[in-house]
Amino acid sequence: MIGLAAVVWFMALSGWMRSTAGSVMVKRQNVLFNADSNLWIDRMIGNERSPEQLIHPLEIIFWRAPCRAAQHVMATFLSPEEAGIVGARLVVALVHALGVGFLTFLALRLGVKPLQCVLLFIIYFLFTSNCTAALPEHFGISNGLLSIAFVGPILLTGVGAQTVFLLVMALLCGGTTITNVLYPLAALWQYAFRTMRARLTVLAVGIPIGLGIFLFLYLKSYTMHHFVGGYLTMRFIRDPFRAFIYAIYAIVAPAVGPTPRIMREPGWDMVSYEPAHAVVRLSYYLGWQAIGAIAWILLLFKCISNSLHDDEVRPYVWLPLGWVAFSMIFHNFWGDELVLFSPHWSWALMALVILGVRKLSLKVVAIAFVPIVVSQIYTLITIHSALLTITR
Repeated sequence: MIGLAAVVWFMALSGWMRSTAGSVMVKRQNVLFNADSNLWIDRMIGNERSPEQLIHPLEIIFWRAPCRAAQHVMATFLSPEEAGIVGARLVVALVHALGVGFLTFLALRLGVKPLQCVLLFIIYFLFTSNCTAALPEHFGISNGLLSIAFVGPILLTGVGAQTVFLLVMALLCGGTTITNVLYPLAALWQYAFRTMRARLTVLAVGIPIGLGIFLFLYLKSYTMHHFVGGYLTMRFIRDPFRAFIYAIYAIVAPAVGPTPRIMREPGWDMVSYEPAHAVVRLSYYLGWQAIGAIAWILLLFKCISNSLHDDEVRPYVWLPLGWVAFSMIFHNFWGDELVLFSPHWSWALMALVILGVRKLSLKVVAIAFVPIVVSQIYTLITIHSALLTITR
């Protein structure tokens, strides 16, 4: 039921974020947090070639057919333009919601009470990161696939089944966005290699090979060279204090974002937290959003602490916790507009809550729920209001 509700919600949210026929969102890129949903629609529904094929290897090969199938169904009662947009939105919503369904199933399997589940997934639905994850682009798909890659090995029994599953997920996750192959590979390292000797051997062999492949592509591929060099910030080294603020944003903003800024540049107005590459600031959090952010941090950290002291779930904590840490570090070296990429790890934040929340009473969850949800709703309204001011 929560998974079905997620499909409806993500469809509604993407429409509310103006992914509709005739809107500026589908006419040009970089309207909302640097998203390129118009280009993605052109590739999935149209016949545009992708200049980012190396970064998203299976984008056209794998995801174009489902989008066109959805478009064909929608065309029975919508205009051709509307059918293409709605079809692309629907495919993203279905994959994203499938990930939500897997997370819900895991929560119930671990003994989280149904009412707690409802409260937690209302919070998850209202994550600020879903503003970009719900758009017709690859972020929602990546979010869903990574959620499935996290839950699948926990539910499966037997090393063989886990290994085959994770190899398939490595293909899908990495094929959708190449850097996301690292999560299922890390999961494979944990589940398929049980002894420390085997794990160290894999690292000793795998890391040099991985670095060698990356260096070869960086030197030989213009696309890879452009993506790495064009968005390299090296913030972690150049400005450690600012990197610390970005690390805080990485665990807070996906769940409770602050009020966005609007970059005003004729023909390129954009809703953003980092307009014209300006840095994010803690001062953006004011009023309810600050209270909601604090409530979210307390809930998250308490759940992480609980799960680390729980023998049953402790083995499952390290992968999502490591993925969040990796994302913090990676996006302090590379990337502009942190919230745009946050669907790649927002699922891990929710996973960490799920793993530790069963030790909390319903009363505690409800107390945290109120300020978090109020601030989330306020943020979504401010993002929507800002979008309404952009007409071309």
